Amino acid sequence: MLNRSLRYLMCGLSLINVASPVVASPAPMTSATQFEPEEVRVEVLGDHRDQNWFWAWGSNAPSMASGRVLLFDDSGRNLGQLSTGMWFNSLVPSRKRDELYAVETYFSRGVRGERTDVVTVYDSKTLSPKREIAIPAKRMTALISTGLSALSDDDRFLLVFNFTPAQSVSIVDLENNRFVKEVATPGCAAMYSAGPRDFYSICGNGAFLHLKLDDQGEVIKQERSAPLFDPLQDLLLTTGTRKGNTWYFVSQKNFAYGLQMSASGIAQSQRWSLVSDQERADGWGVAGNHGTALHEKSGRLYVLMHQDKPENYQKPGTEVWVYDTKTQQRVSRIKLNELSVAIAVSKGEQPRLYSLDWMVPMPAEFITAIYTSKGEAGLMPLMRQSINLYDADSGKHLRSIDEIPVGAMNEVMSW
Repeated sequence: MLNRSLRYLMCGLSLINVASPVVASPAPMTSATQFEPEEVRVEVLGDHRDQNWFWAWGSNAPSMASGRVLLFDDSGRNLGQLSTGMWFNSLVPSRKRDELYAVETYFSRGVRGERTDVVTVYDSKTLSPKREIAIPAKRMTALISTGLSALSDDDRFLLVFNFTPAQSVSIVDLENNRFVKEVATPGCAAMYSAGPRDFYSICGNGAFLHLKLDDQGEVIKQERSAPLFDPLQDLLLTTGTRKGNTWYFVSQKNFAYGLQMSASGIAQSQRWSLVSDQERADGWGVAGNHGTALHEKSGRLYVLMHQDKPENYQKPGTEVWVYDTKTQQRVSRIKLNELSVAIAVSKGEQPRLYSLDWMVPMPAEFITAIYTSKGEAGLMPLMRQSINLYDADSGKHLRSIDEIPVGAMNEVMSW
């Protein structure tokens, strides 16, 4: 990495030396001289399905006023990006239309002034904005972004979670391009879709709030379930992932939960330990900001893991453990090349595992020397991010993308 940076620097110096003091006389104009003006054009993407394309985004710290979402293909090539405003953390692809929905925030003076929150609709072929739908200027932003917006299964309504710190959701009608209304959800956070008109939200006492909408987006049912977990004994993380009617969650104390959500209600269908007694004693546990992913066709649940204290469950992971959701047994362990904060799995027959990582682009002996003398504080200014691709079945490392732009990325998502 260091040698490559030096090559880039030398190349840049060479270009400067060639271009600087030489002043050439203009060539004489002739009648045969032809000028071909460059025309502005927009590239059009092909069909993303079965291409193993994926998105990466985050707060873009320390430049959080300029959010961006990056699109990559299976070879690691950057296909394009979206410019998504301040504190961005919520991109939702349409299932039925060539559209992407981004929940964005802007200020009239850049980083101050009047705040405006919008749902921006992007063309998924050109990545160009098509329209905006204004919503109340109170949407929540957080490093853990799963559940901060939820799309109904028929692509009709988008629910956006608000936090002021009063909790509520904004209901957006995507077909008629309008904000419907804001609905209070006291004590409940994050939203999960469960059909064309049903959504669930996790509540502070371990229960779930059920919202049912009519065809106009009005709430016609709002009720709480009985508690399905004990948040004081085993905190359920909000980074759920879905297969059919079942949402899978993991807990701080390393259990997996399968919760069936439907129009008729919610119920716990599965619960199993992610670790053995010996692994628990050795300190193995869940990790990362977005540490779960699910391959729907195989029914395999991927969980980011590390060895650390239970209270450090959001620190980066070193391995991905793979579970069969039918047998509730672990089927493989994938050792990662770098420290990972988020994972995702592609949807195809030969799935890819995407790992969003932190790395120090230096030889191992230099890293060890810095850590020995200065600890983690000495390494933090040197950290950079990368994305690594693995064969999700075999765990084989396929390639690294280590030239992503500077700015904190928090989530990776298959498309």
